[in-house]
Amino acid sequence: MSANLQLMPDPQQIRQDLLDVEEVAKRLKVSPQWVRDHATRRHPKLPCVRLGSLIRFQPRVVDEFIEQQAQAAPWRRRRAKAS
Repeated sequence: MSANLQLMPDPQQIRQDLLDVEEVAKRLKVSPQWVRDHATRRHPKLPCVRLGSLIRFQPRVVDEFIEQQAQAAPWRRRRAKAS
């Protein structure tokens, strides 16, 4: 057997690990509508897996999204308008 052979993850395990919209919303502390909106855009900010009309998310991808947002947050903060 080749040393470069990589085993693919078990598809059944991947399906069991997928998160639904409500679970992702709880993880991100946002509304389910926010999750749907950011996952179904033409250029989604939150990558998802579509299963017919269902939207599911890989936990690893959600964690990566959180990390990316945490790293970008200081640069995106807006100054409060002076009154």
